[in-house]
Amino acid sequence: MVPKYLVLAYAITPIHVGAGKSSTGVVDSPLVRDSIGYPIVYGSSLKGSLKSFLIAKNESLAKCVFGGKPEEENILTSKYVLTDLIPVFYPVSSIDEGYIYITTRYLINHIEDLMSRLGIGSLYKESKEKSEVRIFLGKISTELSLQLSDEVRSLGNLIKDKNRVYVLDNSIGLSAVESALTRVTRTELDDNTKTSKNIWSEEYIPQGTILLSGIFEREISNSYCEELNRNNVNIDNEFLKLIDNVSVFIGGKESIGKGLTKIKLKRVS
Repeated sequence: MVPKYLVLAYAITPIHVGAGKSSTGVVDSPLVRDSIGYPIVYGSSLKGSLKSFLIAKNESLAKCVFGGKPEEENILTSKYVLTDLIPVFYPVSSIDEGYIYITTRYLINHIEDLMSRLGIGSLYKESKEKSEVRIFLGKISTELSLQLSDEVRSLGNLIKDKNRVYVLDNSIGLSAVESALTRVTRTELDDNTKTSKNIWSEEYIPQGTILLSGIFEREISNSYCEELNRNNVNIDNEFLKLIDNVSVFIGGKESIGKGLTKIKLKRVS
């Protein structure tokens, strides 16, 4: 597969991509997590959001790059493949600074694997200067800090004002990420009595979080792509024009104002 784009995403509002079943833990509807326990947005969720957005703009292009409907013949194959969307830089409450951004060595290694396959340079500069930060968990020693590129910092106002991201050791990093998540209790009211008939809790990736994904191109086609080529449509240019710097809803909570995410594409080939 040929690398095409780095996806930079910014959570304008909290994001909930649930595990699809009730939990036996404290939260009834937890976030999807990877094998280590870090929140993750599956590539299928990102693909569904982008495809829905693109269909309203150009249905033929949407079905070319993301595939057709199951009932349609010979056009199921998608031209583009999306990797999982990884939350990397989290805002957390800081006793000293109001809020700071954190990440972990595990998350940095994770996205560097992705960026190496995409063939792009780093999005940050490392500073080996160790320091201490005070968040809800108490005083934590940082392994190093990152100075983010202007491209990343320009994604949203929360991160724009921050000069660095603190990298935490893996031994404490996951606990710090857990402390950054938002947990909300919701209720369903009986229409007649106006009393609660169902109470549950949900987990959210906080607003201001920066997430990364990659888009790769497969050397295959479908009937929609072939039609666009016959009409001399540059598929890559049209896709970039319609998707770059847009906002989509991820996670299916748009009716309550959740999941609004800014998407920025960086072409890499």
